[in-house]
Amino acid sequence: MSDPSVYDEAAIEAYDLVSSMLSPGAGLAAWVSAHRPLDGLDVLDLGCGTGVSSFALAEAGARVVAVDASRPSLDVLEKNRLDRTVEAVEGDFRELRFDSAFNVVTLSRNTFFLAQEQEEKIDLLRVIARHLKPGGAAFLDCTDPAEFLRTGGDAHSVTYPLGRERMVTVTQTADRAGQEVLSIFLVQSASTLTAFHEKATWATLAEIRLMARIAGLEVTAVNGSYAAEPYGATSRNMLVVLELPGESRDAGAAR
Repeated sequence: MSDPSVYDEAAIEAYDLVSSMLSPGAGLAAWVSAHRPLDGLDVLDLGCGTGVSSFALAEAGARVVAVDASRPSLDVLEKNRLDRTVEAVEGDFRELRFDSAFNVVTLSRNTFFLAQEQEEKIDLLRVIARHLKPGGAAFLDCTDPAEFLRTGGDAHSVTYPLGRERMVTVTQTADRAGQEVLSIFLVQSASTLTAFHEKATWATLAEIRLMARIAGLEVTAVNGSYAAEPYGATSRNMLVVLELPGESRDAGAAR
């Protein structure tokens, strides 16, 4: 998995700023709700970071258990939680064994790709299968792999404003042979410069289908946007819905 020490105390404020701007918390909640209306459901949010996705899911009515390996990230989540129904749990989510199961399991923006090896991805899918209630569903929020390859392997940088006084430059370099992408984040203000990075290994849809079957799951839907549009040749997102084989797929099932 991605090393949780990347998100240390020195970088966590910058990480939270970047996540709040670039991570689609509201979009994720809308997409999940299109398949499973969230009001009253129990949700397991894996790789929650500082809580951007967890808060959006809770605001849609879910009871959320948010898991991350970075203690500084969870400290920020707990500080910003307010009265939202979000419980923070520190741990490696490949090894989770809760006594309870969940209606919905979510992995927000490219969290699934932070599992570096295929074996790690399969282990993660097995954890998901173990924690799904009958009729439940898991949601993998991924960038379409073609997006990583648009620059032909050259480094590609984009700068975004963070309010009026800061900006973040995101530089990505993709390795087609290794299916790896390295993202470097530089957060700048007039007096400070903070850097952190993420390394991800992408999987194609065909690979996800195969790994899901090995882990005891099946892909039951794929969308190309958070509005639940069909996944196609021009989609920039690859949003994958997983269920236990033979379970009910009704949107309101298994509350």
